[in-house]
Amino acid sequence: MNTGWLMRRDQCWQCAGGARVAGAECPGLPDGGAGASKTPPQPPELGTARQSGLASHTRRLRKLLLRLVPATAVVLHAPARAGDPAQAASRAEVLERAGGERVSGRLSSGAGGFMFTAAGSGTDRSMPLEPGMVVRFDGPGPPRTAGLPPFRVALGLDQRISGRLASIDETHVVLLDALAPGPFPINRAGVQSLVQRPGETLVLLDGFETLDRVRWTIVGEPGLSRAQPLAGEQCLNLPANGSALTYHVAEPFAAGRLEVAFHDLGRVVAGHKWFVDLTFRGPDPETVRAVLGWSEESLAVESVGGPALAIQRLARPSGWHRLVLRFGADRCEVSIDGNELAHGKGFDGPLVEVRLATSATDTEPAPPDLAGQIDDLRLVRFSEPVGSPEVDVSQDEVRLTSGDQVFGHVTTGTGERFETRVDDRVVPFSWSGVAGVYFRRDAKPGALVSGLLVRAEWRSAPGREPADLDCVEGALTAVSPTTLSVATPYAGVVAIPRERMASLVVISRGARLVIDPSAHHLGDEISTMPPMLDPPQPEGGVLERGFELPALPEQPVWLVLDVVQVVGEGADQPFSAVVKKGELRTNVSLNGTPFDYINHYIFSRNETPERIRLPIPKRLLRAGRNIVRLDQVGIASDPNYLDDLGVLGIALESGPAPPAPRRD
Repeated sequence: MNTGWLMRRDQCWQCAGGARVAGAECPGLPDGGAGASKTPPQPPELGTARQSGLASHTRRLRKLLLRLVPATAVVLHAPARAGDPAQAASRAEVLERAGGERVSGRLSSGAGGFMFTAAGSGTDRSMPLEPGMVVRFDGPGPPRTAGLPPFRVALGLDQRISGRLASIDETHVVLLDALAPGPFPINRAGVQSLVQRPGETLVLLDGFETLDRVRWTIVGEPGLSRAQPLAGEQCLNLPANGSALTYHVAEPFAAGRLEVAFHDLGRVVAGHKWFVDLTFRGPDPETVRAVLGWSEESLAVESVGGPALAIQRLARPSGWHRLVLRFGADRCEVSIDGNELAHGKGFDGPLVEVRLATSATDTEPAPPDLAGQIDDLRLVRFSEPVGSPEVDVSQDEVRLTSGDQVFGHVTTGTGERFETRVDDRVVPFSWSGVAGVYFRRDAKPGALVSGLLVRAEWRSAPGREPADLDCVEGALTAVSPTTLSVATPYAGVVAIPRERMASLVVISRGARLVIDPSAHHLGDEISTMPPMLDPPQPEGGVLERGFELPALPEQPVWLVLDVVQVVGEGADQPFSAVVKKGELRTNVSLNGTPFDYINHYIFSRNETPERIRLPIPKRLLRAGRNIVRLDQVGIASDPNYLDDLGVLGIALESGPAPPAPRRD
């Protein structure tokens, strides 16, 4: 059945309490019986009282189909409490060992260090974590009320941390709600870029810590409440007395997403409701309304002048929930906590207005304490990347959604706007027109981390989309029933909720000093064919970086490089014979003394990044200032013909000797 009209569970709009939906003829529905009217019935006007008799007909008003669910409505379950040790202890964890062996159990720590204990066994089955091991987690990830983090901080080599942006200054990029409530500072020296979600730009972000009367047109007596905010210290309180906040979109757009968290007390109060409206401009206005309560036991969707949508009943449990409305020319989707509420065709025009409101559908006054709470509202526009950007590694780049670029120095900013110094003037930018900021590649070593070196991956958003995995590398410092803590070079100690963890890869044991986290392109040609090097423009055949050592390490030391597209010495690789003759190499020296070259550590086509470790003769290191240098040589017939390759990170590591590198 696909009439495209809204029916209540036991009646239709036109009959208003007369004919039942199931098993009875309804004169107002197509094919509802002999002589059924083909003209859609008119539902009550938005914001007016419901009529008890026949509603007047109109050509432009259409309503949604309620897709009846057998027995009862789908129940929205309140999300599990984050950080609950009992919940965390029950989740599956699997250890993957070299050779493919998989063992179910639990990661823990004790006097013997970090251990993995097989399920259903005694301590004799506890295995210490060793390089090459991987622990897989199957936690639920963030609760559905968390929403999608709008910003991502890239730290190099696929490392990133997502959240809401609090601020930018000369020393730090500060996120909010990255892993826990509150600010999360990241050293700007290690930040490669600060970007919005791919294909999205933030148009409106409001946590309702204040009531912005410039941004919102306000009707009635809405206020702020400290009783039960989802994020921050306050949330919006909408009394059930006809209160409303309306946001007029300055630059209307056709495709995007509205996210808003709302608190439902689960009360049913006849004759009163609260809702979120999106209005679109077309030949005639189109409005889609998500009704959050109070007159019904289930959530509802209404469409006035808009497309016919199919909806599913969702019950109203108490607590915080997140409403998501995705819209475009081809499709409209409405969901609550990831559960689909409605879907169907899109809209004929762009979004022009967002409205949060309460209304009465009869003359009975509302209880004085009846109100709706709203928090963490986000409106984003979908956009496609435009053009092929230029890259200047010596400056900060502001990349606009239009495809234009502005180079300068980003000085200060917030989650809504920031400033960039361009030549001798300060230029303000709004994030609504900016895809991201790419910081200049000014290498500054990070903090020394030591212990069990790992790569930790976790879910930054509800669901299991691979694109929503965050990742850092560092030293594992603590394992508790609720969190795993990793010390990182630029983000301090990252405490990851265990329920968000996806994997933990054990890399090695020892100490690690990141010398340069940035990507570089050594060579002589612009990269034009995929996979592209970053930056596309070559930086020449020399890369030199300095670092400080307060004292000489006692254990063996390696220079660790993440590289891509290096010409290797593998017998079946192109140009390998030339490399073996001493040509087309990238040589490495320390404090002026050459000691190795990177090509003989590569035995593949190196089309994806690989980590190589070059042993450093200890006699070359010194306490204090050290200089590492990469020098390229060309071919005998043309010294300027260089290997074009990417160096994605440079670090110094010390510790027990790893397995000897493979030699063919």
